[in-house]
Formats: sequence, structure tokens, C-alpha cells
Amino acid sequence: MGRFISKNKKWFGYIAFCIVVAGSLLYYRFPSDALRDYLTITANNLNNSATLSIGQIKPSLPFGLKFGRTELILKDKPSIKLFRADSIFIKPDPWAFFKGKSKYCFECLTYGGDAEGCVNFKKNSMEMPFDAEIELKNMQIAKYEHLKDLIGLQIDGLLYATIFFKGQHKNLMDGTGEAHLKLLDGNIELLAPILSLESIEFHEIKSDMALEKHTIHIKRLELTGPLLRGALSGTIGLEKAFVKSALNLKGTIDPFTSFFKSLGSVSNTVSFFKQRLKKGAIHFVIHGTLAEPKIRFT
Repeated sequence: MGRFISKNKKWFGYIAFCIVVAGSLLYYRFPSDALRDYLTITANNLNNSATLSIGQIKPSLPFGLKFGRTELILKDKPSIKLFRADSIFIKPDPWAFFKGKSKYCFECLTYGGDAEGCVNFKKNSMEMPFDAEIELKNMQIAKYEHLKDLIGLQIDGLLYATIFFKGQHKNLMDGTGEAHLKLLDGNIELLAPILSLESIEFHEIKSDMALEKHTIHIKRLELTGPLLRGALSGTIGLEKAFVKSALNLKGTIDPFTSFFKSLGSVSNTVSFFKQRLKKGAIHFVIHGTLAEPKIRFT
């Protein structure tokens, strides 16, 4: 092998030179504007309700494209950004293409954190079903401006998550999937005040959930904070207008001593909690919708 390379080293040099020249020409003469226009027009034709905006596009090794600032904006409400990224790197999976599959992987800097994963498109379907694996790290969830409009409450904290999804781009609610979430050091606004509480400060929230048949199944949600410990499970029946999604949840609250100290002179609330705690943790159910939740203690 070494003798073969030695005899043909000039040819290897020519090949290496050609690769460098071709790569340099591709980089400096890359049709960034034309590709950006094509992608935005194609995306906007697929979705009549949102507009895609992409910054400069450049080739990036190995065999990928790097997008500048990218935004997905509602057409009728330009101030609302459905998605925003400082940069996105996308590359094809070469092994998948050798097998006749279309699989693309990405790395994204967004909302102060990182998102990475892969999307696999199935060519043999008219509806273009796809499956995706996504991992989120250190995401500052409060920076996602559209969150309160989407779910009806404000959340702050650092989000870590792994998400698996299989579905169709035309209607994501028809898909199936699961998510494992962890939220650290933040604050969550309650759907409706629970006695004197309008929001809950937490150290950690852990949750496992699944999507199936237009329903989110919350298998487990556990919260630990400086004032209390809580748990929640149940279902959310999804509607096209997300805030109208139906709630069928049940949970428990286990307040700490610091919680009672924080209530101060709210004697009725303290008395209520103490009476309930004689039977163990405080139990409650939530019905109604995200826009109009109804909470009842049991």
C-alpha cells in the first residue's frame, strides 16, 4: 500500500489540489441569496399562516449548510415569532442516503441554549411523514416570547429535554411521540390561583409525557421548590386553538413549613391547608380548558 502511494503521490497531490480549489470556489461563489430565496418561497407556500426569514447561508464542513439568524413569524401578527434561532447548521446523514433514506441532522443555537437532533423523511409517502429526535440543553424558556400566547401561562427556567416525534408536517397534532423534560430554577404561573398562590417558584420540575390521538398524556410531573412539593398527571385533549384544549388532570400538593411562613396573616388559607394536611397531602383536580381552568380540591 505504501509503495502504491509513493508511486502515485503526484496524482494524490493533484486530487487534493482539485478538492481544495473546488471547495474554495464553492465557499466563495456559493449562491447564498438564490438558495435563501428558494427556501423561503418554498416554506411560505407550504404554510399560509407563517413567514420564514433566513439570514445568510454558507456551506460548512463536513457537507453541510450554516444558516444565519432564522425566524418563523405569524403573517397576521408580525410581532409574534413562532421560532427564532441565532444560527442553524444542517447536514445530511451520508449513511442514510446510501440506504436510500433522507435523513438530516442539525445543530442550533436558540433562546440562549442548544438544540440538536435528526429528522428522517420517508420518500414513499404522499403525505411526507417524518420522524424526529430532538435534544434541548440549557434553553432559557422565558425568552420564547410566544409561550404565554400558546399555553396561557408564563414559565421561567432552564429547560433540558429529549423529544421523539412521528407525524406529518400538515398537522402535527395527528402525530405520535413522547417527551422527557426537566426544568430548573424558575417560576411557573398557575392556570388559576390556588388559594393564595398565583405562581410557584421551583428548583426542579421533571415530567414524562406522550402524544397520541390528539391527546397529551402527562404520565408524571413532579415539582420541588422552596415552599412545597407537588405532583400532577392526566391528559390534555388538544384543539386547533391550543388554549381551548380540554384539561383532565389530578395532582397533590405537599407544602413545607416555609410555605406557611410566607402566608403571614392569611389565616383562612393557613387553616384550610392545616385541615387538609391532617389527611395527608392536599389533593386536587383540574378540568375546563387552558383558557378557563377549573380547580377543585378533593
